[in-house]
Amino acid sequence: MLKTERNTKNMEAKVLTAARKHFKQRKGITANFEHGQWWINRDNGEDFENYSVVDTEGPGTTNGFDFEQV
Repeated sequence: MLKTERNTKNMEAKVLTAARKHFKQRKGITANFEHGQWWINRDNGEDFENYSVVDTEGPGTTNGFDFEQV
């Protein structure tokens, strides 16, 4: 099972921490678990953006996660 497929409070905290670090933004970011995976909703000050959270490794990742805008 991938990390992004785990619906736990602990995983939600990890996803939120990674998203806040990735987007360099503390407020306006929420995480939701739907359709078997985590999603990030982000208010960038002008628009609302939605991202699929994916498990990944290597440069450009944040704590083992990456975020694909949908």
